[in-house]
Amino acid sequence: MQQYFLEIERKTRILYDIAGAARARGLDPNSIVEIPLAMSLAERVTGLVSVKYPQTLNSGIEKRIRELEKEFGSLDFAVAIKIAEETALEKFCKFRDQLEAIDAGIRIGLAYLTLGVISSPLEGFTQLALKKTAKGEDYFAIYYSGPIRSSGATAAALSVLLADFLRQRFGYAKYDATEQEIKRAVTEINDYHERITNLQYLPSEKEIDILVRNLPVQITGEPSEEREVSNHMDLPRIETNRLRNGFCIVLADGLLQKAPKVLKNINNLKEKGIKLECWDFMNDILKCQKKEVKSKPSASAVFMKDIVAGRPVLAYPSRPGGFRLRYGRSRISGFSAVSIHPATMVALNGFIGIGTQIRTERPGKSAAVSACSTIDGPIVKLEDDSVIQLDDFEKAQAINKQIKEIIYLGDILISYGDFLNRNSALMPQGFTEEVWIQLLKESIQDHQKINFNLIKEMNLDEAITFSENFKIPLYPKFIFFWNQITFPQFYSLISWLKKARFENKIIFPFSKTQIPEFAEGKRALELLGIEHSVTTENVVLNEQKSRALLLNLGINLELKQNNTEAINDCLLKVEMKERGEDLLKFINKLSAFEIKDKAGTFIGARMGRPEKAKLRKLTGSPNVIFPVGEEGGRLRSVNEASNVEFVKADFPIYWCDNCKSETITFKCENCGNQTKKMYYCPLCDKKSFESSCSSHGKVQSYLTRRININHLLDKAMEKLKIQKQELPPLIKGVRGTTSADHIPEHIAKGIIRAMFGLTVNKDGTIRYDCTELPLTHFKPKEIGTDIEKLKEMGYTKDIHGKNLENVDQILEIKPHDIVLPSPIKTLDETADTVLINVANFIDNLLVRFYDLKPFFNIKSKQDLVGHLLLCIAPHNSAGVVGRIIGFSKLQAILASPYVHAAMRRDCDGDEAAIMFLLDALLNFSRSFLPAHRGGTQDAPLILNARIHPGEVDDMIFDIETVSEFPLAFYNAAENFQSPSSIKIEKIKDRLVNENSAFVNLNFLFDTNDINEGITCSVYKTLATMQEKVQEQMLLCERIRAVDEADVARLVIERHLIRDIRGNLRKFSMQQFRCVKCNTKYRRPPLSGVCNNCGGHIVFTISEGTIVKYLEPAIQLAQKYNVPAYVRQSLEITKRYIESIFGKELEKQQAIQKWF
Repeated sequence: MQQYFLEIERKTRILYDIAGAARARGLDPNSIVEIPLAMSLAERVTGLVSVKYPQTLNSGIEKRIRELEKEFGSLDFAVAIKIAEETALEKFCKFRDQLEAIDAGIRIGLAYLTLGVISSPLEGFTQLALKKTAKGEDYFAIYYSGPIRSSGATAAALSVLLADFLRQRFGYAKYDATEQEIKRAVTEINDYHERITNLQYLPSEKEIDILVRNLPVQITGEPSEEREVSNHMDLPRIETNRLRNGFCIVLADGLLQKAPKVLKNINNLKEKGIKLECWDFMNDILKCQKKEVKSKPSASAVFMKDIVAGRPVLAYPSRPGGFRLRYGRSRISGFSAVSIHPATMVALNGFIGIGTQIRTERPGKSAAVSACSTIDGPIVKLEDDSVIQLDDFEKAQAINKQIKEIIYLGDILISYGDFLNRNSALMPQGFTEEVWIQLLKESIQDHQKINFNLIKEMNLDEAITFSENFKIPLYPKFIFFWNQITFPQFYSLISWLKKARFENKIIFPFSKTQIPEFAEGKRALELLGIEHSVTTENVVLNEQKSRALLLNLGINLELKQNNTEAINDCLLKVEMKERGEDLLKFINKLSAFEIKDKAGTFIGARMGRPEKAKLRKLTGSPNVIFPVGEEGGRLRSVNEASNVEFVKADFPIYWCDNCKSETITFKCENCGNQTKKMYYCPLCDKKSFESSCSSHGKVQSYLTRRININHLLDKAMEKLKIQKQELPPLIKGVRGTTSADHIPEHIAKGIIRAMFGLTVNKDGTIRYDCTELPLTHFKPKEIGTDIEKLKEMGYTKDIHGKNLENVDQILEIKPHDIVLPSPIKTLDETADTVLINVANFIDNLLVRFYDLKPFFNIKSKQDLVGHLLLCIAPHNSAGVVGRIIGFSKLQAILASPYVHAAMRRDCDGDEAAIMFLLDALLNFSRSFLPAHRGGTQDAPLILNARIHPGEVDDMIFDIETVSEFPLAFYNAAENFQSPSSIKIEKIKDRLVNENSAFVNLNFLFDTNDINEGITCSVYKTLATMQEKVQEQMLLCERIRAVDEADVARLVIERHLIRDIRGNLRKFSMQQFRCVKCNTKYRRPPLSGVCNNCGGHIVFTISEGTIVKYLEPAIQLAQKYNVPAYVRQSLEITKRYIESIFGKELEKQQAIQKWF
């Protein structure tokens, strides 16, 4: 493994050398690579904070962090506390004053808590200020803004403790909240939750009161919303009346939601001799929360709350027929991702594909979906009323249109680690093969003599032999869902069985005239999950199912003789059963063998976001970060601006001493000499080389002015050695830059990007966004990579230690390795297509722009294998090195869980971005980043080139590493025990030895092919919302575990009617715009045309935007008979719309409506 890491580092440094040579040409905003390389957590911490405090870099903080980790343990809060304290004491470097030193200490501590990969230490925590108490003493006011959300609720809460520790250490006074400030906090949090966006946790008024009244530091923040707080305004120690998102997030989602964790960390600090005073009141908050929990309804149905039109409900909470819970991981699940059978995806009409996000009832939160062919598929009823279990993807596709009802959705495979991480109680699992095997192992001494793989294919006679010899329950394949039917249904089934014929199989009478008589018995057969076929006159069970049914009932298995006496005896026993007796218990009295519960726990779920794999495009899809102003026209075209000859925008000011002229480039485009930076004072209206004005102090580094774009374009073509006719017909720039200095990108880069159809991101890179999925093991055939190439990359042996020789062997993925999406069915460009274009772009850039040698020389997607990428998640400020090892047919990035954890992400259906590492090193510049709050989020300010298992998101520590669960685990689940009450080996247990944490991450369930399943959700292929809702409701009608009438109500109430009313409100407040130059007006000019260009003025919100959901909502209400209140609400809304736009006298309808 060490050799592998050295190879990754070697390749990374080669790319740094190439980018360094290119940057030294002086054609970019900075002559050095702007992404520092970090090989450890300590280096990432200082690398990130050095953006604000450059003196922290190489100051000794990194070494001290490593020493503290040896003393307190990796990722311990005590390390953050101590390093923050020593930084504030200026032990490593000097600061302007004590307050700045404390500010730096808080940022260093928060950066450590967030693994040095999140921008929260730069932008989430914005300022530390001193304010006066009622006694006139100085106290701490901590300012937060929206980006603090990305740090996570726990880190946000602990940052407050960090600040308070430093307050105590330096002797500042406690914050003394006034009654008005307490009431303001209560009002503001409720206003934010109700009128802006949902908080993760909405605390009670009492919780907020206790917290704010006792906080030793003031939590405050910048105003983030236009809306003002509804009450308690104009308070002297709160600068704004507007709502503050950072304040609400830290108080509600941070300190109050994570109160137990806050208290746990305080107690851990005390054990280490670090005392935090003034925080005992957290115990009162916990008591308050416990009282609240008792009065609140169960949270299991929370996933149903935010239902979205077009995204179906798959199963109601704990509803029979939903997903059957099964514990474990497949090769492509765990770490918040779940697996279902590929046939289940088909039965769900293709709405759920591999990578699609679902919201689940348990263990909570969201999950990305993958496919696993070795768990149970769905049990469905066909149009001819036959019932079959689908266990084959292709077979499911062939008969999908014949499915009438999904009786059982099949298994959902959920990792034990997910239950542990959410602290969600274990739920009983249905009786499955892996549980049966554990019972068998417990009953026999010598496990080695039994081939457990062959056991899975056993027949009924073999199952009987095992149960007889080892006194264990009957094999799961031959039992049924007995607790899913009632005694009356069971009685009807036995009565029907009495009239059946036994001819090597059971043949039930079921002619057209007999259907009413035997309907209940037939339904019982369906709910038991017993496969059967329906003919004109009969319902037929095959021999295996027939014998299994009789065995469950304790009836003679000889299918040729008359079983009337045994059946009569069974009916008599039903009549004599004890009141309230459980049917499964009753079946066990009949059967010669123990029959276990096959159902276990059913899990509710609904669809979230569809899977995604596409090139990222900013608004307007620009090819270059170069402002073209209004002269670029509607398309922001450089070509169109060149026809006008000039553009007017904000540009930096540079001076060429050689040419004695101003320019906007770092290197003079005329003579090639390096230019000097100039500054402009708007009050003096003068330019100078001084960074401050002697009269007015502050100056600008840019100036709004007109420049000759044709001159720059001609010089760019000259630089690239191309003729005007070779210029792409459309090179798109931006309307204006948003960075602090308004530094543009070189037009030449945009020309080359446009040649290859590529768009630029805000920071100068080219990104491809993908849904995240974990991958611990793969087969060479699944990723399309040649065996020799895999050997070259270090994959020489499979998981069994055998030499790699064929494409079906299973290999364990290495920590930095990723598999990119190259789906056959997709609506967007595949990753390999995009990356080939990016590679060609970079080679052209190196040769034509930087006068260097090409690097990639890519001819096919196989040539991409082995190259390094930079992976980054939204809100992150650190990239992670990834190595391409192949391509899947999925719309997701498949990577080692360590890659996801290094980005501080799990695989809950969110997305991450990938880009060539060389592209980032060459083209990324901090000078391009927006100057507004949050501008450094999603930007690779540093690079993590070495994953250490103890320095990634701690959620990964809970992933189980076992290939089987012990029987004690299933017993614990039967008793609803806490997941922490049972000992299962996890990654956390392997952190002592770094190498062991990366290898032998075993899985319980294999799958035929990770690519087998639906790879493109049908949701993405349906063009209109009406089609989406129509297909959503058709699927709901198909699933037994869903109440379609209630779904219709929820869709109308939670989505459609809210959107209609929201758009109506916006319509009355909207602006108007010019179709030609896009100028916005609060009110249309009296002339009726644009004042700038004479263009036509139109609405920004049209009638169509408002009424688009009205018709689908009305149709839903009519078809599914929703409650009267909902229908009346729709009618009132419709009348209001008609009062504004008028009533349509005639309506054009599709001809299909009449057929």
